[in-house]
Amino acid sequence: MEQQYIIRERLSGAVNALSISPGGNSVVAAGREILKIYNIHPSGLVEALNLRSGSHFNLNYSSNDVKWGNNATKHKVATAATNGTIILWDLNKVGRKAERVIAEHARAVNRITFQPDNGNILLSASQDGTMKCWDFRDAKSGAKFRFEGKSESVRDVQFNPVNTHEFAAAFETGTIQKWDMRNPRALYDKKVSAHNGPCLTVDWHTNGKWVASGGRDKTIKVWDMTADSRRPVYTIKTMASVARIQWRPGYENEIASCALLTDNRIHMWDIRRPHIAKYTFEEHDTTPTGFVWLNSTEIISASKDKWLIRQHLKGSQQPLTMLRRNGMGWNIQGDVAFTVDQSPRKVFVDDHFMSKPFNDSPRPWKRLNNKSALEEEMNQYIPPQTCAIVHMPLFDYEAFTILAENYVISNANVSLACDINSKLAWKVGRYRTAQTWKIIGMLYGKEGTGILKDQPTTEAQCDVGIALDGDPMIPTMEETGTKDSESFHLNETEDILFTGEEEEEEEEDKDKDKEENEENDEEDDDDLTSILSKEESESVLTKSSSVSLHPTPAFELRIPWKHDSIISDLLQYYIEQGDIQMCVTLYLVLEDYLTIDNDRLEEWFVTYIDLLQRFKLWSTAVAMMKTCKLPVVRERNENDTTIHIACNHCFKLVNATSKGAWACDKCQQLLNPCTICHETVRGLYVWCQGCNHGGHLAHMRDWFTTESECATGCGHRCVLQPFLSTLPLEEP
Repeated sequence: MEQQYIIRERLSGAVNALSISPGGNSVVAAGREILKIYNIHPSGLVEALNLRSGSHFNLNYSSNDVKWGNNATKHKVATAATNGTIILWDLNKVGRKAERVIAEHARAVNRITFQPDNGNILLSASQDGTMKCWDFRDAKSGAKFRFEGKSESVRDVQFNPVNTHEFAAAFETGTIQKWDMRNPRALYDKKVSAHNGPCLTVDWHTNGKWVASGGRDKTIKVWDMTADSRRPVYTIKTMASVARIQWRPGYENEIASCALLTDNRIHMWDIRRPHIAKYTFEEHDTTPTGFVWLNSTEIISASKDKWLIRQHLKGSQQPLTMLRRNGMGWNIQGDVAFTVDQSPRKVFVDDHFMSKPFNDSPRPWKRLNNKSALEEEMNQYIPPQTCAIVHMPLFDYEAFTILAENYVISNANVSLACDINSKLAWKVGRYRTAQTWKIIGMLYGKEGTGILKDQPTTEAQCDVGIALDGDPMIPTMEETGTKDSESFHLNETEDILFTGEEEEEEEEDKDKDKEENEENDEEDDDDLTSILSKEESESVLTKSSSVSLHPTPAFELRIPWKHDSIISDLLQYYIEQGDIQMCVTLYLVLEDYLTIDNDRLEEWFVTYIDLLQRFKLWSTAVAMMKTCKLPVVRERNENDTTIHIACNHCFKLVNATSKGAWACDKCQQLLNPCTICHETVRGLYVWCQGCNHGGHLAHMRDWFTTESECATGCGHRCVLQPFLSTLPLEEP
């Protein structure tokens, strides 16, 4: 298979450039020590002529570039030397083939090119910053035209294949200039700042409108030289600096490139799908120095590894075929995005393979505009996939956000914090969580803040086990749908407020009460006002409530047993449920009563902070870092002192420069002046994360004292208030 699609020829020296003959049957390879012509045969490459045979070993023959003439001068070859010399070779000449030597450039010549319709016109680009044009029909005169690019060096020049009097040049400064040879004394017709760094290569599209450029900034860009826009039509990001590019013949959307350093491959890109190469040739041991298209499916490349390789597309790698066409992923809001492959698949039918699409429609996508099919395919690559997004209500991110922003995490007043958190959880539909907070408040609250002494009780309130203040927050058995009143627990499998020892103590108390009631009945049958009868006592004590309440006139709220094991089981329950928010908040409220391993705490806080940052709850995340006592967690806030802001015009990330981040690097507009005084804010600055408008802190404070909408008139209802969740609470 390799012998069929890949043909190799070992050369005597490293090659810097290649050029193919107009008929496509020969190729010339040029380098510092080599200048040979090879005939192209189906079976291989055969050396036909060595232009450096004899004593041609001076610097004039050390070539940077080589070009073969067009159909009118197909017997001529031009080379550009490293010392600034240009040599014209006549292949039909007997003996020494050098016809003319031109030494008018002060420094090395980087590129040369023939005019497409006139093989006697040659244009050169030199390291001395000039471009010169020669007419070989006038053998005695020097350069016909001289063009100053106003740059240190010119890296490449190429003639327009349609308007042959136009040419494009690439410069060391990263710019591209379009020139018209009919106006040699005028400046360029158009100038584009193409790359951040040197622009190394350019190539005209066959339509005569587009110019592709490659630079050291690892990008290939396609420019419309007939439009007024200074933005590229397409941009391809590569993994290395781009040294050479060339459009694929017969395919107007595909272009090949090779790197300057580090990458030994030749990539062919579809400009409509710029993120991954369509074909990749990986046969050279070092970085390719040049390549030419033999036809639309074959390419000839050379490198400093002294190999001349002819490769067919069938022998190349195809990264697109390695990609998965079906995929799925979800975000933190519970949206599941998936793709389904719609490309033709192979079906085995009657001992033959045939292509069959997944559906009857030849174009399984929906056209979103009224453009023609040709314009649509030229401007955007449409993958053969069907994409959709489905909402999966696996995680209530709205309730999570509300609780994260409004939960009280202070441990100054446990009872009040639990009461506020309970009501908040009830309002967002977290009834089990609301009940948990209510019970935690009873267990760890101060005396008198929950059930009051001498307060009458009812059987329903005893069953639920809550504060008997008529609070409608906690549901009854009918509201919650619990059929058995004896099994209403916080946890479905066990009552977290009872252990085996406590139940035995309760049974002993019940037997003791029975004996006392029987003795009192015998001594005084009339005195029944302060003692429960046997039937009433049994009816009350058989209730398995969350908190067992005795109808005594003096009931103490604080339960005498320890709650450490109960809270430990409760935290383990929420860990199994994946509710890290409840674990962290419970710990912060009960921090004075709990002892938890630092490793587990670090895991909780880091996970919760990461989740908050994914939801862009930056203030809450910072509050968690400040509240946590672990140095590892607090350092996350102390070390990260950078504030990233977005431009309020183009919404791009603003990078600070040495002159200050007062203007956007993308749109060059002034960043967020004060919406009140319209001046640049150089001191304390406050802005709304919803609409990105803001200004001086004092001005914003005065405005939002009486107003609720943004001062710019954008209609956004901004909120200017401090973060109150970590403030100490006072008992009402």
